[in-house]
Amino acid sequence: MQVPISPVVKLENHRINAVQCRGRYRLPAAIPAVGLGCTESVSKMIRIGVIGAGPNAAGHARYFARSGRSKVVAIADPDLNRAHALASECQASAMEDYRDMLGDVDAVVVSSPNFLHHEHAVAAAKAGKHVYCEKPMGLSLAQATEIRDAIAEASVQSLVGFSTRFTEPVQTMLRLSGSGQLGKIISVDSRRLCNVTPAPPKHWRHNPSLSGGLLYEINIHEIDWMLAAGGPVESCYARSWAVDQQSKLSNDHIWVILNFKSGATGMHEGSWVSATPHYYRAIHGTSGAVATDEWGATVYYGEPGEERRALVLDPHFDLRGNFLDTIDHIAEPVADATWGLEVMRVAEAILKSAHSGNVELIGSASDPVPVRA
Repeated sequence: MQVPISPVVKLENHRINAVQCRGRYRLPAAIPAVGLGCTESVSKMIRIGVIGAGPNAAGHARYFARSGRSKVVAIADPDLNRAHALASECQASAMEDYRDMLGDVDAVVVSSPNFLHHEHAVAAAKAGKHVYCEKPMGLSLAQATEIRDAIAEASVQSLVGFSTRFTEPVQTMLRLSGSGQLGKIISVDSRRLCNVTPAPPKHWRHNPSLSGGLLYEINIHEIDWMLAAGGPVESCYARSWAVDQQSKLSNDHIWVILNFKSGATGMHEGSWVSATPHYYRAIHGTSGAVATDEWGATVYYGEPGEERRALVLDPHFDLRGNFLDTIDHIAEPVADATWGLEVMRVAEAILKSAHSGNVELIGSASDPVPVRA
């Protein structure tokens, strides 16, 4: 289902007001990206608990500790020394067991290893806490469904950390495609190749059964923004290569074709064992196209018969600020658990196709469209 084209809506104080939303997952397509989140004071500081104390968790904790709208009250990590170090920085309590924080917080940030996302997100939701879950949303469609269902049953807010979609280049590309300026979308392309330093043999990232391999650990970001650009997917075909073929989640290099219901085609190649890095994204339409340079940093726009030109980029959208806005009931979530479930539906079908060699059909009863930042 296509997002309707609407006039640009003025956003006061850099927030998306709930009354401007068209349905649960839609905003007018021409709403520009914004970068600051909410700038007004709120009557109550939102109490945040962070599960994990690694680099990603630390980024979340520092943001929420300094936002002026929330405070970090607890950090939970099995490595208590690491938890104490981050907690002291945020003036929070440290603990080994995440369950010890659930009675003292309003919201939980799940920034633990991938294989623990399901347990932690479900437990937080069942405790009545709002949930910010890092991607992936579990390691299977079944786990993602349980997370979404627990969140729905508890009537709490949720957000999945698809941060790539909210960077300046991707926000610019999605705004132009969503506005109709590119015409009917023909293709959505992504190439994300890198070389990741091998994890220690006993580290969870080394085990695809615990990490989900390249697709779930990193390149699910690409699937997210491609679905935001192209809409619902009806089928996919994929191939993969991996050093370790023992797990059904093994994938170190992957090639994907997405068949969108709109008639557009998506193409993605990803790797974390590539000798040369490459970060390229593009959206081609009947009236124009946008594409990045090989580092994904500069966005070019072109029309048939015209020279391409570099664009001034839209601002970064504050995903964490949006989470606080949803808790305060002043905005719709731009990537909630229902949307995350649909991304996982496509990601699981991709891996299934890569292992079966067959085209995989993808069905969804709802075909949700993400709220546009």
